[in-house]
Amino acid sequence: MEINIINGENIIVEFSGRLDTSEAPKAKEALADIIQEKNDVVFDCNELEYISSSGLRIFLEAQKSLNATGGTLKVINVQPSVQSVFDMTGFSIFLDLNA
Repeated sequence: MEINIINGENIIVEFSGRLDTSEAPKAKEALADIIQEKNDVVFDCNELEYISSSGLRIFLEAQKSLNATGGTLKVINVQPSVQSVFDMTGFSIFLDLNA
């Protein structure tokens, strides 16, 4: 898995590869600074091929932290395989998912 963080009007976090148990700690560390402050963050999942429960936890923690500080999280370009995981787990109900 790779994470590319682009700073601009919004912070864009581009995920690629697999966000699974072995990669989740790296993702958490990479996102720590940006989700602790009031930021508007976009998770771009165009290249995200797979997400496990550990990866879902990263999205959940980011959503909770940003809400607590007055920031926002939007998730864009979700691939069908990842969308089905969001749908099955109920994440599609509370995440701001855009095409």
